[in-house]
Amino acid sequence: MKKWLLPLLYILLLVWAFLYRDAIMEALGERPSFLLLVGIAALVALFPVVPYKLVIAALGYAYGTLWAAVVSWIGTMLAATILYGLVRYLFRDRGRRYLERIKPLQTFTAFIETHPFVSIAAARVIPIVPQMAVNIFAGAAALPFWSYTAASGIGKVPGILLYAYLGGNLSAHPWISAAAASAYVLLLGLIAVMYRRLSRTRPK
Repeated sequence: MKKWLLPLLYILLLVWAFLYRDAIMEALGERPSFLLLVGIAALVALFPVVPYKLVIAALGYAYGTLWAAVVSWIGTMLAATILYGLVRYLFRDRGRRYLERIKPLQTFTAFIETHPFVSIAAARVIPIVPQMAVNIFAGAAALPFWSYTAASGIGKVPGILLYAYLGGNLSAHPWISAAAASAYVLLLGLIAVMYRRLSRTRPK
């Protein structure tokens, strides 16, 4: 039964979204409630039919940087916590098999096991790392919940703030947007340097 639980949840949520699609679109056309926006953000993070970065940017365009960042951060943290719990307690074996197909994470595995907090936080910042794979890895590896959650919460902040800001200000403030993007690239460079230094000190 366990192996069918996660697909069943996906199907039920998709059916619910289809049945209530008119109400959802109507609510989004007005000023939706905070809880509704958070719920939608969490659903999109759990079921990434569109890249979550585009969702953050769209929220930034519609509601401003701060509002979009808060909604996106809470939504993605809810999704990350739910998926972590499902994989850790119900689907650890399946999660490990899934991770074996993610090549970028295979080279990262030993580093994560040695530096779990730093590596999870860094993986949240790096845009090319699949965030769902990070959630599944943390659950499959049974990383400590609070360490995983704190690292995820901190690591998600820079990217969410950047995409929320770009969504609402790219056309109006191109130079500031370029400076923000450059600062983000600099942060990625610092993470790369830190990774190299820590990997050299890893026990062999």
